[in-house]
Amino acid sequence: MKCLRRTVAHSFATLAVIAAASGCAPANVDPEQVGTSVEALRVEVGRRAVAYDYGSRNTLTHGIAGDERLVFVTEPLASRVVVLDRITGSEIAVLPAPAGGMVLPFTLRVSRTGRLVVMDAGGFPNPSIPSVARVYDYDYSYNPTTRAFSATVARTVRFDGLPLVFAEDLEVLPDGTYVLAESVIGALWLIRPNGTIAPGLFPDSLAPGAGIPQIGPCQFNSTVTADGIPFASAGDFAPGVGSVAARGNTLYFSGTCQGALYRIPIASLSDPSRSPQQRAADITLVSPMPADPAGAVLKGLAVNRFDPSDNRIYALESAAMRVVRIDPNTGVRTVLVRDPVLFNFPVAAAFLPPVLGLTPLVVSSDQEHRFAGINAGITVDQFTPPWVLAKVYVLR
Repeated sequence: MKCLRRTVAHSFATLAVIAAASGCAPANVDPEQVGTSVEALRVEVGRRAVAYDYGSRNTLTHGIAGDERLVFVTEPLASRVVVLDRITGSEIAVLPAPAGGMVLPFTLRVSRTGRLVVMDAGGFPNPSIPSVARVYDYDYSYNPTTRAFSATVARTVRFDGLPLVFAEDLEVLPDGTYVLAESVIGALWLIRPNGTIAPGLFPDSLAPGAGIPQIGPCQFNSTVTADGIPFASAGDFAPGVGSVAARGNTLYFSGTCQGALYRIPIASLSDPSRSPQQRAADITLVSPMPADPAGAVLKGLAVNRFDPSDNRIYALESAAMRVVRIDPNTGVRTVLVRDPVLFNFPVAAAFLPPVLGLTPLVVSSDQEHRFAGINAGITVDQFTPPWVLAKVYVLR
């Protein structure tokens, strides 16, 4: 359900009522922006969720996270992280670069208001130029009256000299440990609160076929089409573990190779009685690869840590252009909302802390299927700017 119109948002209930009654829901209306007149652009209304275009950027976006006032977005090809207003989506600032600058900022987490974690992949995989992943902890502050933003690097952790080809995602655990997902070898690395690095899950051998199946790469065995565009990788290579999210004492993860959702007890990642390869025995399948190949590209795992009663896992079926919710007990996937414009190959998602009792899910899309540098199924870029940032309000 999409349209253009000007309206005034009074409450989230008003948004839902207008959508149902008029047959044309007010887009770009933020329920947090009570009583403010805004221009509507695009909205998708479903039985389980309402989504709309919260903002847009003129360059490729990837990671996303936020707090009560701000949303942070990585722009990897521009080697920067931008700071946006949570309500309007307007740019407030660019995150100050660390010494030496950023290379390929990819993943973001707000571990708490005032602390932003940036995972810089260090570049795309290149056999002749090693990519050194690095993780930056920023302390930041924002004055909403003056709109003054400031930030400084509090800690830097680098993976120099370690067997890591491409870092895709990072999660912050309750005790302050970080889990970094490496997709080419297929590994989970730990960054301890003191900044030391240790393998969580890692194969005993780097020989072909010797990896850990649930997190390792493999060959594509299906033809995937995203919005009518063939999606493939060089040599039909399907990356391993690419997205991670923690809830309670459990880490959930997914990857393109398996197209499934798995979990492992967090305690298993550092079990001193077993090797990093042996710890993989504790991995459990949550949701298998779906029959639809487009649903196998599972990215952007997120949990709503602001609602203790919601134990479900939220994810992005990127090639299918949709947001899904997965029951951790049954593995059943439920489609919440789909739209090829709002979710133009969605890759990252994060719940924002509650404001006026609402905890929206923000979603970033990178149009990966339209990028010839990644998609071997096309020979030239087919980007359709801008890169849309979406907000999703889950109804039930």
